[in-house]
Amino acid sequence: MRKYGLTGFVCLLMVFAATASYAGTEAGQVLSVKKDVYVVRDNMKKDAKPKMKLMLKDAVETGKRSRTKLFFSDDSILSLGEKSRVEVEEYLYSPEKKRSKSIYRLLDGSLKVVVGRSDLEIHTPTAVAAARGTVIYIGVDRDADGNLFTWMIVTEGDAILTDLTGIGEPLPLGAGEMGQTTEGGGLEKVPFDPAVIEQFEEATIVIG
Repeated sequence: MRKYGLTGFVCLLMVFAATASYAGTEAGQVLSVKKDVYVVRDNMKKDAKPKMKLMLKDAVETGKRSRTKLFFSDDSILSLGEKSRVEVEEYLYSPEKKRSKSIYRLLDGSLKVVVGRSDLEIHTPTAVAAARGTVIYIGVDRDADGNLFTWMIVTEGDAILTDLTGIGEPLPLGAGEMGQTTEGGGLEKVPFDPAVIEQFEEATIVIG
């Protein structure tokens, strides 16, 4: 019994150490900020500053009329608009292959994603966007009835939008196309005004 208990204790310590190491994985850094931008780590909120490290499980938040640009080790760049929150859910980088598998969770707001050497996914409350070597704009909004929905615009490359309700098939999108989740579940392509991209760029531009 003593041997079993000691073995179990050692295993528990190993699991704890592995978890701590995993959570301490460096993923990237803050490139630039404008106004109110915060990094949330271990339930502690700190003012974001250029060159601040971003770790696995960190969250980044922007306030009203605020924005930030984030750079990751695989050369991916995330630009957050105002009143947005994104979390680094998963980040596995292979120095040998110089590629990563990454998952970011967009809980609110919008962002522009320039996908680098990564198999990248953006998870929202209603959808999953999968992209590779792509430039996308993605956001979480509410309709007139207050229901959450996700929209995505592709400007370079290809991406796939999947609805979390499981209704319908995943929606492939190419350059110049926009898709969104629907109120009853499922996905649809919708037209968009290119001026929307210009407005978004103006809303997320930062020096750096």
